[in-house]
Amino acid sequence: MTKTSNKKIILTAMVLAAVILLVSCVILPRFHKKASTAGAAYPVNLGEKNERVLCIDDNKDALIWRLRLIEQAKEEIVFSTYSFNDDRSGQDIMAALLNAAERGVHVRIVVDGVTSLANLQKSDNFRALSGADKVEVRVYNPINFLKPWRLNYRMHDKYLIADDTVFILGGRNTKNLSLGDYQAKKDVDRDMLVYSPVPYGENSLSQLKSYFERVWQLQSTKAFPKAESNEAVLENLREHYEQLRETYPQAYEVTDWEGSTIPTNGVRFLSNPIEPENKKPELWSSIISLMSEGQESVVQTPYLICNKQMYSDLRNLCQAGKRTDIILNAVENGANVFGCTDYINQRHKVQSTGADIYEYSKEHSSHAKTVLIDDNLSIVGSFNFDIRSSYLNTEVVLVIDCPELNAHLRAQTQAQKDASLHIQPDGTVTEGEEYVHHDMKLSQKLIYSLLRIIILPIRHLV
Repeated sequence: MTKTSNKKIILTAMVLAAVILLVSCVILPRFHKKASTAGAAYPVNLGEKNERVLCIDDNKDALIWRLRLIEQAKEEIVFSTYSFNDDRSGQDIMAALLNAAERGVHVRIVVDGVTSLANLQKSDNFRALSGADKVEVRVYNPINFLKPWRLNYRMHDKYLIADDTVFILGGRNTKNLSLGDYQAKKDVDRDMLVYSPVPYGENSLSQLKSYFERVWQLQSTKAFPKAESNEAVLENLREHYEQLRETYPQAYEVTDWEGSTIPTNGVRFLSNPIEPENKKPELWSSIISLMSEGQESVVQTPYLICNKQMYSDLRNLCQAGKRTDIILNAVENGANVFGCTDYINQRHKVQSTGADIYEYSKEHSSHAKTVLIDDNLSIVGSFNFDIRSSYLNTEVVLVIDCPELNAHLRAQTQAQKDASLHIQPDGTVTEGEEYVHHDMKLSQKLIYSLLRIIILPIRHLV
């Protein structure tokens, strides 16, 4: 065979591989499914009314409460996260989990297959933790280039369960940007702690635990390769744990769960389908259904990326007389450049829904995902109002009936509105009392000008 023939074969193979990747990763995800149901019924079936909640809005508090749950677990810890970094906060969690395992607690960890490859496979700390006795780690949908059609489907869940008593669920990843007070730049985020004094009931904790077991048992959830025991690294993690006890003594005191939480009229767990495939938008449908049965809603999302169906759903809400306020990051303040770029391109479509838009601009970018419906329902979790969360990712939220929590969150969203540019449905623009305009640098403007073109064919993936 001649060199020319070899080159043609190689070129043909490369073109074929590129076509397969294009079809699998870009074209197929554009064909969106429809939800199989009309969404969650309203009033939502919230199960037993004995669950209590605590809203965690501060990043340092979020770390301390996670350490508290891990420390007080006696039998089992379940930990699921999308992004898990080997930085200060990530090492805090690893050290705490190792200590729990060494005192006999069964630790199960599931991480996403993209972020684990990027952050954890070369982490000596995580590999040492994964190899410890009583620790099991699995990876959701690890990268497999022989199945490129699965690359886009990620596990976006973030929760931590301690025994059958208490859990934390929300929008925070496990890294300095979201946990602790280790860096100046950070995301404003939100978690919900749920305490279930009666285990094994028809409550959100049992629903979440059942959900985790289904994800854990998926064929596409693979075991993280067990590493050989590295005693030097383990000893470093043990020393790190002792330092944690000195740095955060409040995390190692006995917790009064009843006194730390407020009562609810019920909590329900909702999720997307879990298979790594093009999903029916079950969670989006449920949230829209709940919003449609209320009279007014406040949506807090880092960014808004909609397809035709999602725009139509929001427009139908507003046309039915349902007041809908949407708070998102102003372009100059947002941390996700793709989400901000899409908003630049789609701003007129967003405004045409009839919703009141608030472009939030303050020191830190907001990463919180919350929907408030009337004066009692609050939806908190990992779900962004975007195409990826609706059709591609696994996502988890809690629907909480609690007027006291709702009032607390409304006060916080009002503070964000006060720091926002308010765009009314008729196009009127007003500045909130605390709004501070930030001019974009020339470099930012150039980047956004370029991204506005690049993002057009892939906006359903970002």
